[in-house]
Amino acid sequence: MTEGTIDTRGAKREYGQLLHLHTRVLTQLREIRDHLIAPGTLEILAAIRRRTGADPDSALSEITTAVEQAIRALKLSEGKIRDEVLEDFEHAEIDGIGNLPATLARFLAERQEMPGFKYEVIHDENRGWIIRWKEYTHTGSVRGSGQFYERPYAWIDE
Repeated sequence: MTEGTIDTRGAKREYGQLLHLHTRVLTQLREIRDHLIAPGTLEILAAIRRRTGADPDSALSEITTAVEQAIRALKLSEGKIRDEVLEDFEHAEIDGIGNLPATLARFLAERQEMPGFKYEVIHDENRGWIIRWKEYTHTGSVRGSGQFYERPYAWIDE
């Protein structure tokens, strides 16, 4: 590895965990923002203004702005992480299949070196490329499984 580059092959799971964390934090920030601008909050502010003459709106609007800036920063960070991790997998060739769509190739490239990840790629006349996968735990039980299709709704057109 050269200086200044990131070894994404060894850090795929960690990047996935970081993206999951981004999603959780983003959900929480959106919930906070929604509470700050909710009608109930605005009614409380109006009641405070009527009873005390104070204007708590300015402090609350600064907080709301800060939360919205945090949401934007989080989205930018998530985009940079996704670009950094996924750029290596855009044109990945899997098992000699050169024409596998980018989304399917990226899915396999991100996971194929993970311990316990098994898959097969087949071609169907109607649905195109199909990926059948399973992920096993260290004890041998199945953690997850599924199928992805190049054209999942192709059979409807018939």
